[in-house]
Amino acid sequence: MTKRLWALSLSFAFFCQHASAQNWHVTAFGQSTDLNFASLIAPSKIGRNNVWIAGNNHFLQPNQSYELPVNFFIESRGGKIANSHDGMTVFYTTLNANQTFILEADLILQQLGPEVDGKSPAAQEAAGLFVRDIIGTPRQEPQSLGFEEFPQASNLLMNAFITQNKKNDNLVQITSIVREGVQNSWGNEDITIKKTPMVKNVDYTKNTLQHFTIERTDKQFILTVADTLNGNKKTWYFDDYSGFMNQQDSNKLSVGFFASRNAKLEVKNATLKVGNELVDYSALSNKKNTSNKGHKPTLLLASPSKVASDSTVLQFAVNQNGSIALSETNETNETNETKNVKAGDLIEFPVKLNIGVNNFTVTYRTEGIENTQTVIIDSVKSPITNLSKIYVCNDCKSNASGTEVDPVDLITAVELVSPGGQILLNDGYYKGITLAKTLSGSKGKIKTIQAINQHKAIFIDDTFNLDADYWRIRDVIFDGNINNTDNKPAYLRVSGSHNIIERVIARNNDDTGIAISAKNRDRQFWPSHNLVLNSDSYNNLDLSGINADGFAAKLGVGPGNIFKGCISHHNADDGWDLFNKIEDGPNEPVLIENSVSYANGLPFKKQGVSKRSIGNGFKLGGEGQPVNHKIINSIAFNNNMDGFTDNFNTGSLIIANNIALNNARYNYILRSNPYSIPSSITFNNNYSIRDSWDDEIKDYLGEQVNIINYKVISSKDISNMPQEIKISRDEKGNIIYPDVFTKLNPDIDYN
Repeated sequence: MTKRLWALSLSFAFFCQHASAQNWHVTAFGQSTDLNFASLIAPSKIGRNNVWIAGNNHFLQPNQSYELPVNFFIESRGGKIANSHDGMTVFYTTLNANQTFILEADLILQQLGPEVDGKSPAAQEAAGLFVRDIIGTPRQEPQSLGFEEFPQASNLLMNAFITQNKKNDNLVQITSIVREGVQNSWGNEDITIKKTPMVKNVDYTKNTLQHFTIERTDKQFILTVADTLNGNKKTWYFDDYSGFMNQQDSNKLSVGFFASRNAKLEVKNATLKVGNELVDYSALSNKKNTSNKGHKPTLLLASPSKVASDSTVLQFAVNQNGSIALSETNETNETNETKNVKAGDLIEFPVKLNIGVNNFTVTYRTEGIENTQTVIIDSVKSPITNLSKIYVCNDCKSNASGTEVDPVDLITAVELVSPGGQILLNDGYYKGITLAKTLSGSKGKIKTIQAINQHKAIFIDDTFNLDADYWRIRDVIFDGNINNTDNKPAYLRVSGSHNIIERVIARNNDDTGIAISAKNRDRQFWPSHNLVLNSDSYNNLDLSGINADGFAAKLGVGPGNIFKGCISHHNADDGWDLFNKIEDGPNEPVLIENSVSYANGLPFKKQGVSKRSIGNGFKLGGEGQPVNHKIINSIAFNNNMDGFTDNFNTGSLIIANNIALNNARYNYILRSNPYSIPSSITFNNNYSIRDSWDDEIKDYLGEQVNIINYKVISSKDISNMPQEIKISRDEKGNIIYPDVFTKLNPDIDYN
């Protein structure tokens, strides 16, 4: 008894153990608990997500209530502890949201991370004590084909063994973990997690007994860990606040024991004692999540800092509503002007310039915050004859005139081309470049890079970054492999807005061929209103063979992005990927129309790909985030996974006038929504076709799917069905569809 007296910071008169009032439950929930990580663990442990009493080989059953055993084991071979959400096996009970308590036990960590030599931890392994505002929806067991567990986000505190490094060296650390800012069980923007090591370099193979506690007083949480042999004790404090443990459920919270990602924990002398004193949330502070990194008032110059003219238009982008004051005083010009500006808009200031350096003072004001900076514009003399029409070649000099007979180099051309001007590329290979924000065109004056001869100007070797706004990239190729070796990164990345990508080809890259994705966490600067038109992306294959898509709009996507008339085929992963990261918050809806996705998951150079292992046609979201994407008049056939998949998007999708044919797993899979979030999927006038439905997987359409004119047919019932489907384009770049598709549904407009 004496060795445990130090663990009780409050007297037994204050705490009592209401064992009869505590109903303990076992469950596994959250992302990756459906996985067994068989390549990392001993074969006998595959599929173990269980709790059992010491000395008893029978697992405790979900949906049953138990008293808290004094000694037990908890093990999880799946799951993860991620920054914004969890997958874990738990043994827990619920308390009132304002209940004080002490949860304590002696713990022996028996396994953490890979059990197979040569395999490394993922830094998502953990086991220990927890308190969280909600418990996730129990995992489906057995898991239906094509289903996985949705993310489950929660505010939480953990006192836990976690991975210390990504070496499989048996060393772990005992760490306090706090996650804050979770408002929705599917996650939201600005979730933060903080891990504070209390004890490092613990060799868990020595089976050292450690005493853990989580104590809640009426004002704070206190986490302690002590070595039961030498009495060394570490303590960590966290001040409670209103909106932490009463955020998602204002009435209840959950406390207990957990294991995640190849972890096994032996628990001894477990007790939960509840206190008589309660938390008064009205007396606590209303602390808010103050992360908001990258969300302070920000002004960006979105026009060239070098011009070959005596005048220009300065253009600025801001992330918050406010005003911009621009001033300059020199011998010949005086500028002094103030304009109001809305977040996400571009604001313009026409100015006069002197030859040489021109210094402008810009003051950005918003909600009492004032930010003053100097903008330098260099007015230069240029040898280029016509800044509105510049000819370029791949080995030209910077001092050329830019005419048809004397073309200039590409870098000089993009720096000096006038708003609304054209850059015309001669045939040849060009290294990928970055079009910075300061090279932006403007509304009504879009800048253009175009191949003189269609698809004869080819970008190679380096990523082409389109960070600027108002550009058109036309008739070029982005090719990552011109030497028949390993693919390289010659792909196109669009993080600017109001751009048009037209009649381009991205092929043989070591990642996604054409992707729209943010470089800034502030959503006001996320790429918006981009159009990818009549373009192809194929045979993109990374070294891992699992990550390269055809097209993507993911990881920070603003409003108004459209893919129209595009074809994606034979990519290592998906034809289209609209994945969403939880901590970024939801992307804005994307429109895909009149597009085709086929044979994805089956790149040309990768042999022996397992059927139904990788390669969706259209992947419409991810990570449980509700985003109302729209896909119409499109076709998915012969993809190695699903034709059309929600990928755990819980939004109100619109899926209309589409055809899915002979995809390896599901033609359509739209999973049921596990969250308390309303959603309704519009599913109109769609065809699902297989050569034969015998022994094939039927489509899955959840209860939130509103079905109108849904046709499930066999290709044998379609006249003139070709044995091989070929997709091509006409001279204008429009897709030429086989007659069987155009005649199948006269209501579908493919133009």
